[in-house]
Amino acid sequence: MIYVEAGAIEIHIQEKNYPAGPGSLIFLNKLEEHSLTVRSEPYRRYFAQFSPEDLEHLLPEPKLRAVFINRPDGFCPVFDLSPVSEQAQMLCAGLLTEYRTPASPDKMGRLYSSALLTQLLILCYRLHGALFPLPKRPVNHAVFEIRRYIERHFTEEINISALAQEYFLSPCYLSHCFREWIGCSPKQYVMRNRISSAKELLLHTALTVTEVAQRCGFSDANNFIRSFKQECRATPGQYRRRLTAEQAIE
Repeated sequence: MIYVEAGAIEIHIQEKNYPAGPGSLIFLNKLEEHSLTVRSEPYRRYFAQFSPEDLEHLLPEPKLRAVFINRPDGFCPVFDLSPVSEQAQMLCAGLLTEYRTPASPDKMGRLYSSALLTQLLILCYRLHGALFPLPKRPVNHAVFEIRRYIERHFTEEINISALAQEYFLSPCYLSHCFREWIGCSPKQYVMRNRISSAKELLLHTALTVTEVAQRCGFSDANNFIRSFKQECRATPGQYRRRLTAEQAIE
């Protein structure tokens, strides 16, 4: 999640560009390919990253959590909060301070973080509630249990049919429900988690492509390279060199 305090940027997400200026609140999903270009200086922003587990504890209200996890095709991730920018900035600053505080993982810290994030999302909902991707019926518990399992075990071999059977679902029906609530099939979700993890390792470690493939659950380097290129339009080596060059320029 990014809140733009000053300057102007352009966010590129899944082959679409979204302009954002002061007062813009942007919801990003780590499983979506995205990049950022600064269009106007000085650029200042608040940034916070939440895991799916964080969101379930910090935002118990599904209507507010929907902007992070229930993102249908065509969803616009940029929300204009300029009419309430002073209040929004204060809440973002509080969130950032809380996450920088060593004691924040305790119960009181989590409650305070939940209160700040909830207030920020309520501001957003009051201004743009019609744009929130709300679920049409109660969340299927099995789907979210399987999602959590995938997030914890994507480096291992995952048998989707066996997972479906555990929850007394057919693989076809599981795939249908998964697409409805998560936005992709279980198999695609496994791949997105693997690719996301691979990107982190390529950027922040000196591991070889083969070692990255092994750590992220790919059967072999060729399968990894093929899947990575299909998802990112670049080989792992090209991706690493491009980002390393961009960091050197910065």
